[in-house]
Amino acid sequence: MMGSYNILFAGVGGQGVISAAGTLARSAIASGLDVRMYGSYGMAQRGGSVSAHLRIGEKVLNARIEKGEVHMLIGLELIEAARWAPFLSPEGVLIANDELIPPVGMMIKDGGAGLRELLRSLQGAVILDAGKLSGPAGSRGVNAALLGAASSVKGFPVKAGYIGSCIREEAAGKSGPLLDAFRNGMEYFRKRGLMRGKLLPKTKL
Repeated sequence: MMGSYNILFAGVGGQGVISAAGTLARSAIASGLDVRMYGSYGMAQRGGSVSAHLRIGEKVLNARIEKGEVHMLIGLELIEAARWAPFLSPEGVLIANDELIPPVGMMIKDGGAGLRELLRSLQGAVILDAGKLSGPAGSRGVNAALLGAASSVKGFPVKAGYIGSCIREEAAGKSGPLLDAFRNGMEYFRKRGLMRGKLLPKTKL
């Protein structure tokens, strides 16, 4: 891998943004890659904005990702996905969970229709219902489903097997529902022809 692959996780406090980024970071290390991670907690305990910058490559010197340098933005919530969208590179991919988190999310009068329209106008943008894909795994399953979706995108640096193994190790005997959610995220892409090398622009799942 030449250079680094830059991933930005964005969401609000309580969604497990830092934990999801940490899972991917450990998976990348297990696969033999170098990783640098930077987390911004903001007002996390009050449901405020939380983000995590993750740079993965053969040799990475720093973690901070600047505007226009994000290869993949994983938005756990629609408002935060839109907030960080300007950080995407011209060929960047956005995977957003179709969810609005209160209290700010509940103030959106159109129920998020405008945000969805904005995000879908971006090339390489995908909005999915990760809550539905998570099944009985709940909020942790949402993040597992998003990681499964991300692992299916062309150029993603960490193979699904390493992420699955990391999820299994972290959750120990309770990993079953999380692994199901992870596979659901992958399968959702597979059924729509969006696997590695086939990501379509302006796509709604």
